[in-house]
Amino acid sequence: MGLFDHLKAPKGKVWISFDKPTFVEGEAVVGKVNVEAGEYVQSLGVRVEARVFENYTELVWVTINNTRVQEHQRRQNVLFSRDVQVTGPNDFGSGPTQTFPFSVGMPSCRPTRAGGSIENSLKAVVQVKGRPDMTGHTQVAFMPPSSMPQPMPGYMPGGYPVQQGYGPPGYNPGYNPNPGYGMPMGPGYGQPMPGYGMPPQQQMPPQQVAQVRCKYCQGLMNQNSSNCPNCGAHQ
Repeated sequence: MGLFDHLKAPKGKVWISFDKPTFVEGEAVVGKVNVEAGEYVQSLGVRVEARVFENYTELVWVTINNTRVQEHQRRQNVLFSRDVQVTGPNDFGSGPTQTFPFSVGMPSCRPTRAGGSIENSLKAVVQVKGRPDMTGHTQVAFMPPSSMPQPMPGYMPGGYPVQQGYGPPGYNPGYNPNPGYGMPMGPGYGQPMPGYGMPPQQQMPPQQVAQVRCKYCQGLMNQNSSNCPNCGAHQ
């Protein structure tokens, strides 16, 4: 190592990838820290720094060529700060990218100044022993819960219970469909019409069974019965 090599950041890169492109306000930010080293790196640990900044401009007095004038200058406030340790000491070398999962909560902040804007920032830091840290910055996109896609009114995916007002009469109390809706149809509904593709079915009249009187109790019974249904006597 040269005389001033300890002042140079190690060769390589570190970056953050998210499990999804957008998070809902109040939801934990979940992702991975990716470390790709181009040389041997002795790390003291990997962490994620979560920050919520408020960016705004402020009108201030300045002196230019001995003249006092006003100009707009950019300012930044830190509304939230949290560091999450992802992993402990680790050695990195030239090779495949190493990934470390993380999860960090970030509050939903609003500007406190007129014209201010909110910046949700994450920074991955690989702390290097005796040398500058390896870092990678990115921003987090949040959306309010009301922006989540909502089901269309009246839409009911398959497999869900039938809502009030659906089904035949009597299925739900108070449901009053149009006359005839859900009621059984007349004879022939849903069946082939006579002469359309198949001959009509003929119904046979029910056969009449002759009645005789029991030899013992004189009660009426079917002619072909072996026992009287009234007294039980064998005929």
